[in-house]
Amino acid sequence: MRFYDRANELEALQKVHAQLQSSSRLSVITGRRRIGKTRLIRQFCLDRDNLYFFISRKSEEILCEEFIGYIRESFQRRIPGRITRLIDLFHLLFDWTETRELTVVVDEFQELAQVSPAFLAEFQNLWDSRKENSHLHLIVSGSVYSMMHRIFLDHGQPLYGRADLVINLKAFPIATLAEILTEDQAYSADNLLSCYILSGAIPRYLEILRDNHALTRDRAVDLIFSDYSVFAEEGKNLLIEEFGRDHAVYFSILELIAAGKTSRVEIESVLESGVGGHLARLENDYSLITQYRPFNAKPGSRSVKYKLNEPFLAFWFAYFHRYRSAIESSNTAYLKQRFTEQYPQLAGYWLERLFADICLQSGNFNRVGSYWEKGFTNQIDLVAINSAAKLLVLAEIKLQKKNLRRERLIRKAENIRKQFPDHRIEYRCLSLSDLEGSYTGLRDW
Repeated sequence: MRFYDRANELEALQKVHAQLQSSSRLSVITGRRRIGKTRLIRQFCLDRDNLYFFISRKSEEILCEEFIGYIRESFQRRIPGRITRLIDLFHLLFDWTETRELTVVVDEFQELAQVSPAFLAEFQNLWDSRKENSHLHLIVSGSVYSMMHRIFLDHGQPLYGRADLVINLKAFPIATLAEILTEDQAYSADNLLSCYILSGAIPRYLEILRDNHALTRDRAVDLIFSDYSVFAEEGKNLLIEEFGRDHAVYFSILELIAAGKTSRVEIESVLESGVGGHLARLENDYSLITQYRPFNAKPGSRSVKYKLNEPFLAFWFAYFHRYRSAIESSNTAYLKQRFTEQYPQLAGYWLERLFADICLQSGNFNRVGSYWEKGFTNQIDLVAINSAAKLLVLAEIKLQKKNLRRERLIRKAENIRKQFPDHRIEYRCLSLSDLEGSYTGLRDW
């Protein structure tokens, strides 16, 4: 699959790179596996002198031997002596870049804490002492989000404050997902929604679907729920290292949220234990869930729900994790049947999330959410506000246009309208059919 999107990220990296004339620079790229970190970095490094180091859990001496061999092969440069410590390898790179610019990529940087526990503290001293007199663009990436966040953004860590740029790479925007479908002659509103649910607009999953000619809903479902599906273990592969030995509790919480148990009370009633600390860590340390309240509710409001941030993980926990016994017994037909039966309800929920993402990505609104009153009455699917233009958009969202009722929306909005007396109110009745046509319209929604 060709390189898509990421124009903002490439521009940000280029701005940092342009500062190499004065001193070395450090760029940090985080994001979960499959999100396209390595592809972004390789795209940036095209036509630039660069070295790429992948940190695997080998001995420090073996890694040094590999990297020195790569340097010799790439630049035909003689390396004096024998280097067995990674910090000495970076001493060499700083010597080299006193008279030239060089981009050095260190992939899975967080693994250095396992390979060489002293490295981060040693590198802090080296970076601080050599940065000003060298021209090294060090780009580090890592897929264990919590560890990368801690290394570079925790006040107590040696490399806190050293990064010139931190990019947390996300899934493709909706318009890019639609562009991929259009180029493959597979664009329709239904395929856009199903791809959003099944792939989460994550580059690697889209590449798998495209390579297998499975961007349409039926073909995607056949592929994903097939025997030996590459998707079956993905949630575990993505998160088990993040959670470590507590992974069972975290997985249970995420499964419950994916299944519609979205309040703390509901989750605790099923697990029969307190989960306040786990929910806080899932939100703040792992960035996997978000707590949300009715639009414009006070921060201390007790009307709190939780949602998974990533569509693919929500899908994976709702099916592959929830029905684990079916996976273990190779009963993928059962899994596919459950998904097919539940798809209308699932699609209705994710259509609301899809329109919310379109609103956010349009850049036309500074806040987007949903609204409900006590007892979950007068629920409004989508509320978006442009405070500068004093515009409040209220939307009802249904899969089928025939089920939309503008007068019902106006009636439910009576109380929220009173909270914005000086705003122009715009009512929208949105359905799946509003996504038909060209993807280009999504950019200006």
